[in-house]
Amino acid sequence: MQCKNHPGVEAIDRCAACAEAFCPNCLVEIQGQKYCGSCKVLAVKGQPIAVQATMPCKEAGSALNYAILGLICFGIILGPVAISKALGAKKMMNFNPRLTGSGKANAAIVIGIVDILLFIVGVLAKVSGNI
Repeated sequence: MQCKNHPGVEAIDRCAACAEAFCPNCLVEIQGQKYCGSCKVLAVKGQPIAVQATMPCKEAGSALNYAILGLICFGIILGPVAISKALGAKKMMNFNPRLTGSGKANAAIVIGIVDILLFIVGVLAKVSGNI
């Protein structure tokens, strides 16, 4: 995640009001909250700051559903689908800071990998005659 004001500089946090990502030089702490330059003026004046609502990333939830279903059946197909959808969801969340669901996307990636590994182990066991 990069700073909105300084491309190429790693962001450390998001503004409490606008939810944009900023580096340490762009954020100030006011009453325990970190604000960017634009939002800090309103915070200092005591004016109400309209906090942007967050919304869940549907793609992250979809990726997790595919990954979990892949544990039950068709893991070799649904695992890669889940991983692909989760990576796409993570890109969307990086682009739009109001989207939430990075935990679901991370879980979908891990479970998708497990789906693929379980399929491979099953094929190897069947080939070796253990099943």
